[in-house]
Amino acid sequence: MSASCIGFLFFYHCVTPETPPTDSYCQIASPIFWSAQDTRKTKEQADRHNRVWKSLCAAPAFAASQND
Repeated sequence: MSASCIGFLFFYHCVTPETPPTDSYCQIASPIFWSAQDTRKTKEQADRHNRVWKSLCAAPAFAASQND
């Protein structure tokens, strides 16, 4: 019994985990638009998110459109 458990643990650790797709964030994320009624903190958070989105998602799409 213990030999089968050890074999299972060995096999379990030898299997490499699947890596998530690298572009999954860009498939679900989009820019956030704020309104005049939002607080300053909310606007700053939206701007921070939009900077990340732009650096990861908008720049590659823009570069790809320039190659057409």
